[in-house]
Amino acid sequence: MQTAPMTSHLAAWKWWIIAAVVIGALWVTDRLSDADSLPEQIVWEDSPFSGSGPPRTYSEAMTRSKLAVTNAGAAARAKPDQWLMHEIHASELMARAQLSGSYEDYAAAGQALDAAFGVAVKGSGPHLMRAALDFSMHRLAGAEAQLAAIDRYAVPPDPGDRAEITAVRGDIAFYRGDYDAAWALYDQADALVPGSTLFRRAIFAARTGDVDGADAYFAQAERAYRSPTPQTRGYMALQRGILDLDRGRLDDAMVHFREADRLFPGRWLIEEHIAEVLNLQGKTAEAETLYRAIVKRTGHPEFIDALAGIAEARGDTAEAARLYGRSAAIWDKRLKLFPEATYGHAIDHCTARRDWPCALRLAEANHRARPFGEAKIKLAAALLANGRTDAARAMIEQVLASRWRTPDLHSTAADIYQAAGLTQKAEAQRKLATASNPLS
Repeated sequence: MQTAPMTSHLAAWKWWIIAAVVIGALWVTDRLSDADSLPEQIVWEDSPFSGSGPPRTYSEAMTRSKLAVTNAGAAARAKPDQWLMHEIHASELMARAQLSGSYEDYAAAGQALDAAFGVAVKGSGPHLMRAALDFSMHRLAGAEAQLAAIDRYAVPPDPGDRAEITAVRGDIAFYRGDYDAAWALYDQADALVPGSTLFRRAIFAARTGDVDGADAYFAQAERAYRSPTPQTRGYMALQRGILDLDRGRLDDAMVHFREADRLFPGRWLIEEHIAEVLNLQGKTAEAETLYRAIVKRTGHPEFIDALAGIAEARGDTAEAARLYGRSAAIWDKRLKLFPEATYGHAIDHCTARRDWPCALRLAEANHRARPFGEAKIKLAAALLANGRTDAARAMIEQVLASRWRTPDLHSTAADIYQAAGLTQKAEAQRKLATASNPLS
């Protein structure tokens, strides 16, 4: 049965979750620190099931989120014929997944959405919520199909909803490597709701060589909040730190990460960035201690791999092998559950183990799923590692011909040109890499 119209509070909650999931999914870089290859958390309003007032710590946010999931699940079971109740349950699970990084929470959200569509009248249902989940799991075609279903609604969405739909279409274009189309769609979204794509524009700018512009967009996005919560402020400090880290400014990055941790303490996503900087600064004992604490709390394989890398660097090959074996089992499980969302980071695992056929296999699958700049760079690197220098050169030159501009583009291009015997081109790319990030 179709449910009665939503209350304004529930409607606001739904759209905040959708925007949070989709925008967070955009901030994916090519470094280890990207936590699960899943969306980083962005801030949402309080759930109608979790109490009032913003949480001040990660622990408090998780406690509320767990309660909200429980209460929303009970509401869905009490009214199983109302698809809205299942949608709200899904939204709470997606919110918790953003906090925890748990694939199981995303899978449960998908099950809740299946239940919603199972009782919805044909042509209705939580299409935009499903699009948000599909986009987060890097299933671009699935997200696109959900947006197309919304286009067929008898009653067109209001301007706010249309702005988000248009922006998501821009995000899909971005991940397909059509950057001009993405920017044009962001313009269309902003024409409907001015300022609605500031965070997206920041990510776009950061990946197309305008890091100062990205910082300015983040500043505008933060100012757009009427009353920023500790969670919001901590998240924005984290973004500023990532910009500095991508430029090799380790001390500046650490200042931002420490501030983020002060504003919203206990968030493992912030802590793992601190650990990464410590490791890059040569403070490996501190980094290892922090990584071990994060692994104990989350079990995430990226951080097990980070520990393996530290062990390998100090010559403890037996411990490194043990840790890589432990993380491999988790990567395999994730590849089965959400393959498209896992490819990008599982490539890094294979690369760390010098399993070049594995790296190439996953890089090819990752590129098929989302043929944007980062995926092309990883595929080019995997082709080079497998001795396919000509194919690697052809792939990296596709990126060089696009708007994508990141330090790893230039450092990878330098390696490929060097292998091809094009020493002048290699030197030119090496200079570009170190100019944008001295650590390259």
